[in-house]
Amino acid sequence: MRLRSFVALCLITCLSLSAWSQSQAAYPTEAQEKKLLEGEQAAKAKNEVQKRGAGERSRVRVTLRNKTEVAGYISQIDADSFQVTDKKSGQATTIAYQDAMKIRRNGMSTVAKVAIGAGVVAGAMMVVGLITFAAAGD
Repeated sequence: MRLRSFVALCLITCLSLSAWSQSQAAYPTEAQEKKLLEGEQAAKAKNEVQKRGAGERSRVRVTLRNKTEVAGYISQIDADSFQVTDKKSGQATTIAYQDAMKIRRNGMSTVAKVAIGAGVVAGAMMVVGLITFAAAGD
């Protein structure tokens, strides 16, 4: 009877260790997860830069990992980095794709422009309405 108990205990221990080791391999460590996210972010940045292309018409504002911003136009695109040149000073800044957190157009977004236009139209309509109301009261 003791031999059966010993074999059963060994079998349970082996199965438990096997299940534990498999569960540990399924979850990446924080360092692995951070590296994976950085790789995804770099791929997004590279895709965004290539979509915009290089030239003075491809103006961008890039937010870096250290929270600084670089504004200008994309002057050169390489395999692992790109250059943003400030139009006023002519200074070129080389940015690695993994250092770029956010890449967006320089200037106002289309939504902001539409909102400003709608505000101007609404204001003009109110002025016309007030003038019409004042003229009708006479």
